[in-house]
Amino acid sequence: MKPKKVTAESELEERKKAACDMIVERAALMMVQEVNAPFSMILDRLLTYAAAQACVNDGSPHTAAAFRVVADKIEAGLFHSVTGENAGNSARH
Repeated sequence: MKPKKVTAESELEERKKAACDMIVERAALMMVQEVNAPFSMILDRLLTYAAAQACVNDGSPHTAAAFRVVADKIEAGLFHSVTGENAGNSARH
């Protein structure tokens, strides 16, 4: 595999992503700690917000296609390293 070329722009984008991740994590913690929201509600609110914004910016068909791509990546194991799924071919259900 060819290594990624590191540029000032790519480093800036990575810092932006890290900052956004921290803000989302703080928002989720607030939902849990301040209003005792269950995880399912947090997920619903975050996804609803993201989907609505994407529809406004990119249109519904493009947004639906983008969500399908993400769903396919999740099913393919995107988060298996953190969920422990597929370790020894066992699912965590």
